[in-house]
Amino acid sequence: MTPRSLALVLGLAYLGLGALGLMPGALAGPFRVNPGLALIHLVMGAWAIAAYTGRASAVTYVRRAAFVFAALALVGMLHGLDQFLMPLDGANVWLHLVTAAVAGFVAWRPETGERRRLTGQRRRSKGARVEIDRRDGSYEG
Repeated sequence: MTPRSLALVLGLAYLGLGALGLMPGALAGPFRVNPGLALIHLVMGAWAIAAYTGRASAVTYVRRAAFVFAALALVGMLHGLDQFLMPLDGANVWLHLVTAAVAGFVAWRPETGERRRLTGQRRRSKGARVEIDRRDGSYEG
């Protein structure tokens, strides 16, 4: 998955969650809603759609979204702080935690399909010179 395609998925999901969060009783099941959290979801969803269409950088969006959703999950895990700001418990914590994990994976994975070691490139040049030169005609192959 590319950052651009993840921006589309997150944009549609969080715009939908933000719109449903503004309707009383629409998400009465597992998610506790309030206008503050719905506004955050709408802003993150709109930013994601802007990143998908090219008006903003998709990589920058996905990296910052990983931090924003990780912070929301952390606030939801701290019991005293979540009630002071907005209700972020239960399913909201898991939603934000999974979103942060997926966004972090997509944002900071290697760009190429080839694996690299932490110590450097997998293939190293031995530095051996080829002593046979085809231009001089001395090549006997």
